[in-house]
Amino acid sequence: MSFAEHLPPTPALSSSLTIIITTSPVRSNPSLALLHETFATFQFGNSSQTTTNFTSCKKIIVCDGFRQKHTDSTSRKHSGTKAAMRSGFVDDEQRENYIKFKANLADRVKSASTAPEDDFYNTTILELQSRHGYGFALKEAVKTVETQFVCVIQHDRTFMRRTPILEVVKAMENDGAVKYVGILMRSNLVYLDQTMKYGKAIFGQMERAIKRPKELLLNSREYNNKSVCEELYGRFPRCGEKYRALREQYRANLTYRKLVETSLVPSGEGEGDGEGEKEKVQSSLIPTLFWSDNIHVAVTAHYRDFVFDEAKKLVARGGFVEDKISQVMVEQVKEKGFEEGFGMFGCYLLDDHAGVAFTGHIDGGSYLTDELKSVAKGFNDIKLEE
Repeated sequence: MSFAEHLPPTPALSSSLTIIITTSPVRSNPSLALLHETFATFQFGNSSQTTTNFTSCKKIIVCDGFRQKHTDSTSRKHSGTKAAMRSGFVDDEQRENYIKFKANLADRVKSASTAPEDDFYNTTILELQSRHGYGFALKEAVKTVETQFVCVIQHDRTFMRRTPILEVVKAMENDGAVKYVGILMRSNLVYLDQTMKYGKAIFGQMERAIKRPKELLLNSREYNNKSVCEELYGRFPRCGEKYRALREQYRANLTYRKLVETSLVPSGEGEGDGEGEKEKVQSSLIPTLFWSDNIHVAVTAHYRDFVFDEAKKLVARGGFVEDKISQVMVEQVKEKGFEEGFGMFGCYLLDDHAGVAFTGHIDGGSYLTDELKSVAKGFNDIKLEE
């Protein structure tokens, strides 16, 4: 019996998952280039099963509001344009550019085709009239979600390689203790080592709490595979050597070595046609005490009824979700013990033990279109000539 025959038929992912994309004023407005670049990577969230494509899921783009520097009494000095816009402050030109951006976005969504291959297929826009900040803007978007799960993506966070979103959702469906799954990025590749600062007891409990669900027994041709990693290096040649070094450090890490060594699992006899195809990759859900705003999948009700519960005050207006909730999580674990304190949050990281991240960061605050880059280059050339 093949591996696929062990799994029941899977309904379309779109019936279980909604994608929320958050956006706000950035220097590249009114261009849609930043969103196009981010959306183009959604293909990496697709399953090989065409009826369960990530790109077929409903997408909600929430456009946060803004504050104007010259009219808002709370306006204050910032270190630069990027910092000011990150706090929601815009000048007259930036305001007009953002308004044009939203109009361009509306036109693009309206003209989207009815095929999932169109980046803006099955997309709606939620426009906020006042500045909420990331956390509260997300809160408004979550209110409109009708599916059991939500995938949250900031406008400058991207997928770097194949990511098993479908399998993550299936694992969460079958294990109610998993309420949040962060998609691995470079800064948390060896997250467990970072938890040693909380003491040996908590570190040991986190190691024992690692989950290896059957839903995350994956095809070795797509995950934890040197050739897959080399393909990633090829697409990002400037970072190739850095990625290779990180992969070697990861695979040599004492904390992760056992997980790496046991990640390749023989499949049923006779499966596969080529070298390496007779192996499956057992990916893991690594417990985390940090709720990252990087790309993640969460239980919608957990967001609505727990994270955004006004009585709990886990998210501050104007801030990011991760700013406060992560501190509270650590406090709860120390106060109530790991099982109860951690169980309230149910946060995990997806890791296929390849030693390379699933996601990347464009940095929307610094992102420039080709036109803006040419203007900046011209300005720099003038400065050099002076």
